[in-house]
Amino acid sequence: MIYLLRHAETEWNFQLRKQGLDDSPLTEKGIEQAEAYGASLSELLEKTDIERGNVVLHSSPLGRTRATAQFLIEALEVPDQHIHYEPRLIEFDYGHWSGLTNEEIEAQYPGALASRELDKWHYTVPNGESYQDVERKVSDWLAELPAEKTILAVTHSVVSRVIRAMYLDLHKHQAGLLEHPQNTIFRLDDGEIDTICVCE
Repeated sequence: MIYLLRHAETEWNFQLRKQGLDDSPLTEKGIEQAEAYGASLSELLEKTDIERGNVVLHSSPLGRTRATAQFLIEALEVPDQHIHYEPRLIEFDYGHWSGLTNEEIEAQYPGALASRELDKWHYTVPNGESYQDVERKVSDWLAELPAEKTILAVTHSVVSRVIRAMYLDLHKHQAGLLEHPQNTIFRLDDGEIDTICVCE
């Protein structure tokens, strides 16, 4: 079973800027979201399972995911040995678009956003990645997860889309249509995905 979380809101999210491998701090709202994640998971998970190592936390190593994960670690009291900073959960690389808004991208790369919308799976951002590149990173991670463990995965928007598309064996085009609001936890279990928390 996987509980899939997107990092809480950051300054660049609020400004509608692409982040990719760059970073920005959590906003006040983001801190509230991360606290709500922790509170919700505290109600869903058994403390004895956490203490025995049946619950394992995997987080992207970027600053915004580590900051979000820290709220979970403290709320759930996850032992250090069950916390993993997993590079394969790192966000999609926006390359030359990192730090830009859609309006700024359109001004600098006219028509590029529209071209990308036609085939996000294969479209490679200048000096960046495609969704297919993300699939290569996360496929091995998914395959290696121990079936007997509950995994808390703190990751990013594009990575979450790709993981869910792969898990449900969706058509590649559908991955780009998925959303992951920053107050929502998805549970992946037995071939199905449920929205188990809209954390306010």
